[in-house]
Amino acid sequence: MRSSIRFKLLMAFALDLFLIVSLGWFAAQQMARMNERASFVEQQTIPSLDRVARITTVINSYRVRQLEYLIYSNPADKERSKQKMGELEQAMAGYFADYQPLINTASEDTRFRTVASAWAALVATNYQRFIPAVALANTGSVQPFYSRMNPLYDQLELAMVQLSEENQSQATDALDDVRSAYGGARSFILADTIATILISGALGLILSGRIARRISRLTSATARVAAGELDRTVEVMSRDELGLLAQSFNQMVDSLREQRGALEQRNTELHTSLSRQEQLTADLLLRQQAEEAAHRAQAAAEAANQAKSMFLATMSHELRTPLNAILGYAQLMRMRRGAVSSEDLELDPLERILAAGRHLTALITNVLDFSKIEQGKIELTISAVAVAGLLREAVDVVAPLVQRHANELRVIYPPDLGVMQTDAGKLRQILINLLGNAAKFTDHGVITLHAWRDEATQPVAAICFEVSDTGIGIAPEHLGRLFQPFSQVDDSVTRRYEGTGLGLALSRQLSQTLGGDISVVSERNRGTTFTVRLPVAAPARPPTHSHNPVETLARPRADLGEKVFA
Repeated sequence: MRSSIRFKLLMAFALDLFLIVSLGWFAAQQMARMNERASFVEQQTIPSLDRVARITTVINSYRVRQLEYLIYSNPADKERSKQKMGELEQAMAGYFADYQPLINTASEDTRFRTVASAWAALVATNYQRFIPAVALANTGSVQPFYSRMNPLYDQLELAMVQLSEENQSQATDALDDVRSAYGGARSFILADTIATILISGALGLILSGRIARRISRLTSATARVAAGELDRTVEVMSRDELGLLAQSFNQMVDSLREQRGALEQRNTELHTSLSRQEQLTADLLLRQQAEEAAHRAQAAAEAANQAKSMFLATMSHELRTPLNAILGYAQLMRMRRGAVSSEDLELDPLERILAAGRHLTALITNVLDFSKIEQGKIELTISAVAVAGLLREAVDVVAPLVQRHANELRVIYPPDLGVMQTDAGKLRQILINLLGNAAKFTDHGVITLHAWRDEATQPVAAICFEVSDTGIGIAPEHLGRLFQPFSQVDDSVTRRYEGTGLGLALSRQLSQTLGGDISVVSERNRGTTFTVRLPVAAPARPPTHSHNPVETLARPRADLGEKVFA
């Protein structure tokens, strides 16, 4: 076969397309035919039958009026019956006029004219013979006069029956045409569909079988060539694309056979030199690898040792400070116990001891939590949390630290802050860390805790917690180190402040564990603002991703009706 695969596929597609177009054309023709006959029934047959029924009703009513005219003896009643007969004659004229445009066959026209003639004869007899005869009769018997009208009514009824049968015949013919068109369309569609499926399947099987066999031969030959059998070739059976591919494959195999011979000769020449070079290269690589491993181990050991030393020194200082405070105030209270009565003792030392103990507990908790997060063992206890109550708990914990530096603490939140599904302990720890950090770096200033609900956050609603202060602030070049564990922003400035450099890193880890993150905006000597954005419903499992928290966020204003307390 000299035809290309593309041509064969196009011919198969064209055949299927022709069958589908034929199916659509025939279906459209049959649908048009059914629509035409249905329109005929709607516009011709149904109105015709309606007019026939109305004409029949007028005939029956006319006969009743004649009977009334016979029965009534009062001249006024007779005149009223005569007037009603005139109204029926006018109605009949209207029905005849309405029916005439609906006539579409000669036989129907003939039958309609028969009905009209019979009606005209009935009306003429009524006024020429029936009414005058009844008016002159004094016998009181109506039977002779009424019986004379029966032949005319029988003739009219026969004509009406024939006209009705004509309309029924037209409706039956239209229905038969619709059924015939539907049956023909269904048979043709079924036959065309079966033919399309059979032809398409046969063509697909034939073409796919031939193509698959030829591709299989090419694949088998390729595998043998890849295994090194360069004396194999593929038989060229056609001039289509696969035939050209087989011819090109054979040319490639011939070229590879020639190149392999040249390479084998060259390989023999280079074998001895290559063996010596491989030995030298192996020795050199082993030496370089050993040196690099030693350098990496030394650098890692030095870094680990330096980090350990800095961490131990910092932790020793931080743990020793609250412990010294606890011991000092405890000794002071013991010395004053004998000189002053219990009623005169101040409560401030006790509060300071409590604050120092809380500080020490928070440091140890931060270290343990950070260790759990690093090992992937952090666990969440998700429950419904009243946000306003949790804010008050966090403020109560950090209040002594805020007061120690003569700072003012403001808490702002709207009255409809509501409830969120999260880990209350982790959220409280985040807020305490941020408030404690603000209190440490602020002296005689203002610390603000602002919370609000952000319903516009997509794809889920969130609650934002903003901790801002008027403290020393952070320089822009130091923001990149802000959330690194065991690291302080500027050792030369912040060494005099308490802190391990672990609180902010832990807060960020906890925020991400709860499905949110922390961002920071700061200006040197103007203050710092941390914003925590958490979803209203925290994830059941801690996420593994993180985001860059150092970015500028628009700070919303407090809504009207917010509750503010210091």
